[in-house]
Amino acid sequence: MKTVAMGLMATMFFAAGLEATPIIKEPARVMRIITGDTLTILYQGKWEEIKLLGIDMPETTMNDRVYEKALKNSTTPAIVINRGLAGREFVKKYLQYGSQIWIEFDVQKRDRFSRLLGYVYLSDGRMLNEIILRAGLSEAQLIPPNLKYKQHFQEIARLAKQERRKPKTGKSKPAVLK
Repeated sequence: MKTVAMGLMATMFFAAGLEATPIIKEPARVMRIITGDTLTILYQGKWEEIKLLGIDMPETTMNDRVYEKALKNSTTPAIVINRGLAGREFVKKYLQYGSQIWIEFDVQKRDRFSRLLGYVYLSDGRMLNEIILRAGLSEAQLIPPNLKYKQHFQEIARLAKQERRKPKTGKSKPAVLK
């Protein structure tokens, strides 16, 4: 019995230590919204591009990825681009030139294009990456080693997809046949 109690205490102590680990967020300012998942920011005195981790928004200009996504989703390149433009407009509701943001980094700080990789937080504390996923405007894109919020993002994406599939219920009057 004493061993079980000691084990429980050790577990609680260890768990409390994990919860107490602060999330380090670094300040930045938005300079431009390139796409729904890529921003130009002023970070540590330099203009940088940042790609939001965990999400993959459609493209906003014609390129090879547009054709790949169109084929994958059985749609047209124009629809893919329109979704990308809608995603960028959605992000503009939350951010504009000069907006204060905070960045949380994961394991890998930069991608192969030298862009920063991070989770972007708004001034009210909400995570932009999560807001975009909840709105159903993006697919979850979880690439190792940056998997800090993997399960959380997968669940949000699943719920958003489920929500999109629900039939819209409105208080419309039934059609009357004559």
